[in-house]
Amino acid sequence: MIIPAIDLIDGKVVRLYQGDYGQQTTFDLSPLAQLQSYQAQGASWLHIVDLTGAKDPAKRQTTLIAALTAGLSANIQVGG
Repeated sequence: MIIPAIDLIDGKVVRLYQGDYGQQTTFDLSPLAQLQSYQAQGASWLHIVDLTGAKDPAKRQTTLIAALTAGLSANIQVGG
């Protein structure tokens, strides 16, 4: 099974090159819209990576993640 995922830094969808925070690509996407798109394409599981929280646990994006999961019916995994 393939589980689609998004990485989040400060509420934005990003990708890091080889895990390097200094080599970040930020995408002009709504995190919720992207997750809903994966769900609409048939994903029954989704994965959210809180890179902000992974770097600094005091800055976990729990409010954002709660809002994202409230807008989805798929099963959710969260890491970070």
